[in-house]
Amino acid sequence: MKHKGIWLINGLLALFAVPIAVMILIRRVDGSGYVETGRSRLAALAVLGAAVLIVILCELIYLLMAHAVKKS
Repeated sequence: MKHKGIWLINGLLALFAVPIAVMILIRRVDGSGYVETGRSRLAALAVLGAAVLIVILCELIYLLMAHAVKKS
């Protein structure tokens, strides 16, 4: 199995991202006492999605570079 590290990172990312997304969707009040609205939940999910997207983009760049080095 190639790129075991990437599989490990993806597994850990899923282990953290999915429960955090569920928590964002079901909570009524955040830690500071702010009452959550639909817009604030979407904003929090967008931030979480952006963080996941950054990790995925870094993995893709790594895989493309590894593939290019392997070819040459």
